[in-house]
Amino acid sequence: MQGRRAIIVAGAGAGILALLLIVFLVLPKMGEVTEAEEELADTTAEQAVLQARLNALEQARDEAPENEAAIRRIQGLVPPTAELSAVILLLRNSAAVAGVEVVSLTPAPPIASTTGEFSTISVSASGECTYFAMVKYLHEIETLPRAAKVEAVSLTPIEGSQLGFTATITLFTSDLSAGPGSEPGPTETAVTPGG
Repeated sequence: MQGRRAIIVAGAGAGILALLLIVFLVLPKMGEVTEAEEELADTTAEQAVLQARLNALEQARDEAPENEAAIRRIQGLVPPTAELSAVILLLRNSAAVAGVEVVSLTPAPPIASTTGEFSTISVSASGECTYFAMVKYLHEIETLPRAAKVEAVSLTPIEGSQLGFTATITLFTSDLSAGPGSEPGPTETAVTPGG
């Protein structure tokens, strides 16, 4: 009986020892494995984000020459000064190419946009032409080497195929100081804090 008791005690001792080993050795290692798995998942997610950023940066690098060319083209369409005499010359030349007789071209003083990113120059034009000459004139304005927008056109019959017209044309400049009382010439964009 004592032998049996010794076996039971030894078995209980072995069971307690096994339980202690599980509690002190296996459970902490399982916790470490769980932490390592979570860390691996976080690292994998972070790697995916970093890879997406890398892909975006590589794409931006690859597209940089094309984007820089587009920026230069737009800067050419929106010059750094108002150059009102050049505006009048461009519109008169467009009229001559289209066969439109311009009676008057009256530019208004440049006005800063509400966004403060550019200034607009509104030009009132009037004259005489045929319908097809007016269509050609509008096309010439749309394809100027300077950004232009025809805001309104009004046509009135005169005689035969001749039409009288009035038009409002808007041109743009990146000169934020353009307008009455301003100093002519290009201005530098102000850097706002945190911008």
